[in-house]
Amino acid sequence: MGLEHKSLDRGITVLEMIARNGSCSLAELHNLTGISKSSIRRLLATLVDRRLVRRSLADGRYRTSVLLSATAGRPVPADMAFVVDVALPHVIALTNEIGWPSDIHLLEGDCMRIVDSTRPLSPFHLYRVVVDMRVNIFGSATGTACLAAMPDSAFEKIAAHTMKDSEWGLNRYGLTVEQYRSHLEGARKRGYGTRGPRFMGNTTFDDGLAAIAIPVFWKQRVYGAISLLWPKVYMKPEEFAREHIGRLMQTAATISDDLERLQPKLN
Repeated sequence: MGLEHKSLDRGITVLEMIARNGSCSLAELHNLTGISKSSIRRLLATLVDRRLVRRSLADGRYRTSVLLSATAGRPVPADMAFVVDVALPHVIALTNEIGWPSDIHLLEGDCMRIVDSTRPLSPFHLYRVVVDMRVNIFGSATGTACLAAMPDSAFEKIAAHTMKDSEWGLNRYGLTVEQYRSHLEGARKRGYGTRGPRFMGNTTFDDGLAAIAIPVFWKQRVYGAISLLWPKVYMKPEEFAREHIGRLMQTAATISDDLERLQPKLN
């Protein structure tokens, strides 16, 4: 086998292993394939550069951006990977400036999907985020921010579609459509989203956090949102927002502008 064919074969092997396991670390890829770590690093650099794989800041793991027959989890679609690539430098700059971490959530059907986070860069040690986790759209601050930026008909459609769903619907929190509509109106008046009533994080226990969020727009629609998080015992949302909402809004606006400006590079 020629060197070029051998390199191609190894690259495909690495890609398949990531797809089969949902995500992998460098060490795991080395153990699974037997390929040296230095070779894997070179292969990963090429795969990342070609947007076939991306490395999450939140956990340092590699995930596929393409759908393969061996895929165990949900790959990151190319447009989602593009949004993360554009958004991440801006939320990193935000966290470096103010200290508090930021999560990037994108809309995925009737829920939100956590695609990355700056929590590892924050000096404040908060509950660790799980990349690719889906989060209830009605409970999360990012979901509230997105719904508040959309017409009421969009909220009503999702509420109706998840009406009997104990995980993704409003009944997870014992809320009616009218009660949540009041929460949305509050978000519109404030100009930012907060966590919904009775939401304690997407875990079986209270993660102890509070959040504010601002939507991100792309292709003339709400595409997701970025949030800032802090321990809820430290400060109330309105107090935290008075200090940091300006920078969060500025960051979200810059991301939205860059998504439109850089979009042709996908072609």
